[in-house]
Amino acid sequence: MLKAMVVRAGSGWGKALVKQLIGANVEVVAYSGSQRKLDALEEAFSSTSLLRTARGEAGNRSKLLAAAEGVDVIFCGVYLTYDDKPEKVRRMLEAVRSAAAATGARTVTLEGVYLPADEEEPMHPNLPGATSMRIFSPELYGEAVSNTLIHYALRKVVQGKPVKLLIDPSVKRDYLYVDDAARYVVELASMESSYGGDWHLRGKGPITQTELLDLAGSVVQAVPHFESIGGWQRRLLQWYEPKVKQMLDRYEGRFHDLGTYGTEYGGLSPAPYQEGIASTVKRMLEKNDHSIPNPAK
Repeated sequence: MLKAMVVRAGSGWGKALVKQLIGANVEVVAYSGSQRKLDALEEAFSSTSLLRTARGEAGNRSKLLAAAEGVDVIFCGVYLTYDDKPEKVRRMLEAVRSAAAATGARTVTLEGVYLPADEEEPMHPNLPGATSMRIFSPELYGEAVSNTLIHYALRKVVQGKPVKLLIDPSVKRDYLYVDDAARYVVELASMESSYGGDWHLRGKGPITQTELLDLAGSVVQAVPHFESIGGWQRRLLQWYEPKVKQMLDRYEGRFHDLGTYGTEYGGLSPAPYQEGIASTVKRMLEKNDHSIPNPAK
């Protein structure tokens, strides 16, 4: 892989992947609809000539095709956050498939746990064969990852506010540090034998949300507190966003079913939770940014 394209490169996952690819000496086309995010990438990687940016909506076939000229692999992520819109996802995957067919590029799709309950499984971004792969991921966390349930909970701990119980905090789930996820995806994309199949990534192992937030609490030197959502709050939440309950139910199901998708890939030396959470929380404290959207408000 000499040249790669990262679609929606301004996302937390996208930025981690751009960093990993450049670190592997791969030329990268960072594609995003946000000029502000592209400018931030150019500033972050100003010392290298491996990065080129291109602005365009993810579902714009003509712009995506123009940006994809000469690339070997096109990367994109779907349903990694709770605000991903199905219609936009479909348009993006169709555009990626079209660009791949026209350029001969391979495609790699990373799929998260936030697929809506009433949606079909996302279409494979390419025709069946040896030129594409689909990778399933546990919930990602890290300094650049936002609009996820774990990021919302970590933000509340940093703010010293109660964490609303959107999910059962005593259930053990697998989580994956975003830098590790990017590294695993690049490793898989660099192996000829990986294409033509489905994979699922593994994190450091099952852990409860309570345990994760206790790790965050040790960094900010505060004990996390939980607050139940019930009665009028739950009714208001479901009235304001009718699909929230479906999303949460699907979220739980995806965690349970993750191991049934494709072949397991764990890579080498994933970050221990204590290390990953500490790094994430410290960056949150440095940014002092309290603007995360609250799905429970």
